Amino acid sequence: MTAIILDYLFMGIYLTALFFIFFKILNINNFDGNTAAILIFGLLLLPVLCYHVVYETLMNGQTPGKFILKIRVTNIDGSAPNFLSYFLRWILLPIDWLPNGGIGAFLIIFSKNHQRLGDMAAGTTVIKINPSYSKYKIDNIFSEYSADYNPVFPQAENLSEGQIRLISELLENPSGDNSVKYSIEQLALKIKQKLDIKVNMNDRDFLSTIVKDYNYCSL
Repeated sequence: MTAIILDYLFMGIYLTALFFIFFKILNINNFDGNTAAILIFGLLLLPVLCYHVVYETLMNGQTPGKFILKIRVTNIDGSAPNFLSYFLRWILLPIDWLPNGGIGAFLIIFSKNHQRLGDMAAGTTVIKINPSYSKYKIDNIFSEYSADYNPVFPQAENLSEGQIRLISELLENPSGDNSVKYSIEQLALKIKQKLDIKVNMNDRDFLSTIVKDYNYCSL
């Protein structure tokens, strides 16, 4: 909500400046017959009308508000969304705001993956960015290996940094939490399906090995 408030603040500042330039400085108080002024004004309104989809596409899932709050839009599996995903989130935003943001807030609080309607349609969610992660290598206790280590699942290198980050953050949660157990089970299943891995192995150990193998293969 804070990110949204910041984004609307930035849009408000832009609109205020735009109206001031047109109606005060340029003194254009009537668009009748002034096709050029109408087109220019319409084009200058596009950054506000398409604010979220444009910024999230160009800034890797972030708007200026999300950037300040260190949050980002990502696919449920941790991979980067495509333009269609950002477009679906944007086009359904007005519904999420009805009434007064109630639908979106209700779904975020009570849905399984804390998604609003736009996120459900796009298969995305909003995550907190952990600045301690390096760009290429996920450095934590789940990625440590000995000098003579041989990767168990070399196909782990086909995963994205976002997917490995998601796995690492999930593994950092207490193993006794039932919701965490379920999430680990589901994520392990998805990773096995994605990488075509068939193995009888504890889910937490499997995901930990995936992180190690990713780090090893990404060196």
